[in-house]
Amino acid sequence: MKTAAAVLVVSLATVLCATAAAATPTAYRAQVNAICRAYTPAFHRLQAQMNTATKTKDGRAYGLALGQALALALQQDRRVEAVPVPAALKPQVTPILTLMRKIDTEVRLALDRAIAGDTNGMVTRLKAVSRQTKPLNAMLDAAGLRDCGSNQ
Repeated sequence: MKTAAAVLVVSLATVLCATAAAATPTAYRAQVNAICRAYTPAFHRLQAQMNTATKTKDGRAYGLALGQALALALQQDRRVEAVPVPAALKPQVTPILTLMRKIDTEVRLALDRAIAGDTNGMVTRLKAVSRQTKPLNAMLDAAGLRDCGSNQ
């Protein structure tokens, strides 16, 4: 009886995993856009804090808001990357996810440099992030992920 129950649980888990991986492109877009949409207000709030800090020439406040924005972006990207991509979207989404992972590596290195007190190293890494993110919004928009791209 225990063996039959174990086989049933494993079978059910396999079916559920296959179903999740076989999500439709529409469902994938809806799920990923919802993830990004949930983060947008926090990004806007942090951008407003950075704008205020720039106007008041408060480098510490700017740095804190920037660090929070970078950490939030890493969190959002992890959630987006965890969503199984339907086979029909893999040719379009795989380059996006690859670029996101590359950018995330640079962001982590920038945060490491900031924590170590290496301002020049942090700025160098952030410049690399800036260069790499230029095509990202257009790629996200083209894939139907506008809430992760230009809407964010």
